[in-house]
Amino acid sequence: MSHTARRFADKPAQRIDVPKLSKVTREEAQHLPLLDRVLLQEHERHACRLADIRRVADKLAALDAIVRTAQADGAYIDITAVRLSYASHRISGNGRRVNAVVLQAADTFSSWRDPKSQNAVANALLAAGWRVVDAEATGSEISRDRVIFMHGQRAVETSCMRQWVIDAIEAGHITAATQGRHPATDTGTPLNAGTAGEVAAVCAP
Repeated sequence: MSHTARRFADKPAQRIDVPKLSKVTREEAQHLPLLDRVLLQEHERHACRLADIRRVADKLAALDAIVRTAQADGAYIDITAVRLSYASHRISGNGRRVNAVVLQAADTFSSWRDPKSQNAVANALLAAGWRVVDAEATGSEISRDRVIFMHGQRAVETSCMRQWVIDAIEAGHITAATQGRHPATDTGTPLNAGTAGEVAAVCAP
């Protein structure tokens, strides 16, 4: 039996109930038994996650086709990341601002930074006619860049590899007019200038 299977099969030595306490302060929590503190913390985390899901629930059904396409292209959707983004976006200067649904592929041991799986959600959105309205391509080239897509009054925030952004620029999907920081915007300063400076300092004689 695997470790995970044993976790669910083993019966606890005692019944575990969430303490029936009102919200406690940090100072009050320090005086509680350790088990109660652990359970209260997990209960609060679970309540916060359910609140996140409720905020985005009515937007998820419309993304099922995108998810299926991305999964067919090798993506493993990071379910823990699905939520409503805090930032709002609009498809044009006069359009109504909407918050994006975060939808991205997870990094697994078998597909860590694999371009096909990491870019699958972005490719699925692009193929379905979604438009890039914001791109944040910063940091090293092996880090994942953030891209915002919109279609009508719907928005999705996903991640992709740097080469995807470069290819999207060459194809005209990302231009200098696209919001954010990316290679199509000529700022005169490399987007990874900070990293480059640190490397240069390390390599200096």
